[in-house]
Amino acid sequence: MNINAVKFISKSYSSASKLRGFAGFVWWAGVVSIALGVIALVLSLSILDGFYDSIEENAVRFTSHIKIYTFNRQAVVDPKAIESKIHNSVAGVQFVLPSITKEALIKTKSFVEGISLQNIHFKNIEGLRFLGVKKDGLLSSEFDGIVVGRMLSDRLGLNLGDTVVVVSFGATDSVVVPAVKLAKVKVAGIFESGMAKYDDLIVFASDKLLSSVFGDLSSIINAFDIYLDDIKRVEKISKEIEHKLGYPFFCFTYYDLHSSIFAWIELQKQPIPLVLSLITIVAVFNVVTFLLVSIVEKTKSIGILLTLGLNSRDVVLIFLRLAFKITLTGLLIGIFVSLLFSFLQKEFQIIHLDPKVYFFSALPITISAKNYLLVALFTCLLSFAVSAIPSFIASKIKPVEAIRFIK
Repeated sequence: MNINAVKFISKSYSSASKLRGFAGFVWWAGVVSIALGVIALVLSLSILDGFYDSIEENAVRFTSHIKIYTFNRQAVVDPKAIESKIHNSVAGVQFVLPSITKEALIKTKSFVEGISLQNIHFKNIEGLRFLGVKKDGLLSSEFDGIVVGRMLSDRLGLNLGDTVVVVSFGATDSVVVPAVKLAKVKVAGIFESGMAKYDDLIVFASDKLLSSVFGDLSSIINAFDIYLDDIKRVEKISKEIEHKLGYPFFCFTYYDLHSSIFAWIELQKQPIPLVLSLITIVAVFNVVTFLLVSIVEKTKSIGILLTLGLNSRDVVLIFLRLAFKITLTGLLIGIFVSLLFSFLQKEFQIIHLDPKVYFFSALPITISAKNYLLVALFTCLLSFAVSAIPSFIASKIKPVEAIRFIK
């Protein structure tokens, strides 16, 4: 095997000066089709991962890894003792944060909307974008009032500093008349998670506001937010907590609370990459077309090379190198374009979505080295396997027949 000869000949066959007419067109058609196939596959995987990661991030932020409720959502008796029991008896728990969730109404001069009024802690504001109030300020003693979602504020026409009325209903001894509690509060901040389910419903209230409306906070805690060291153990630890606490407590994992959304993503993950991989398969056959055209054009040259001592294995390697060069060129272009688009989308959110349909206001995307390596490996292996056929055809050319009609 003459490696230097193989390199020289394959380089000569693929040089720009040699690629003219139909052969040059087929070369670039192969490169572009490979690039498009790579872009389609990489972006589809990146977008599906982006949806999954973004939904998981928001689900964990607003509902924690595990949410512990009581039946009928009644207040927890002795929450400090429950918190201590979880820490002491369940391994893998990082944080146990008391949670208060109250269904309420928010009233402006023109609108009334139902909301989920919640207390705020440091875990559910991580990574959120805030308008007019710093993240650290939300936990300070100066924070007073409510922080509303961006979609809710836009629909109600709320701005920072506006005054609204929060109406909460509670149980009384009377079956007919519920206990109504009113609070006139200011909008201290506006948050944006990018997920309509939360930006349109959740309103964070300061501890000062909650205590002024409902009294002692420890008497209205009706849930716990559990954060784990390892999210992969969420199912096992959830069952363990339920077993340790018993009645009247029960657990929901973040996956349970958003099972329909995660199921939707898993459903898309199976057929979409499979369908889009057909683009890459078609692209690889364009490489085969170029090799076949090259074999037809270079038949006489191949015959001469075989006569001069080049063996069949060398001919196979020459055409495999040609196929590899096309594949590598298209692969690098496809990866570059995919990375560029992914970066621009993450930083500038150039593609917007209807959040009521797709859960997010901008197309989420995740840049994962695993996806790029997977697509690169799939493309290279497929190209090598398919290109082997015309390469072996070229190696079977008989020198005598190839050079018989040379003039």
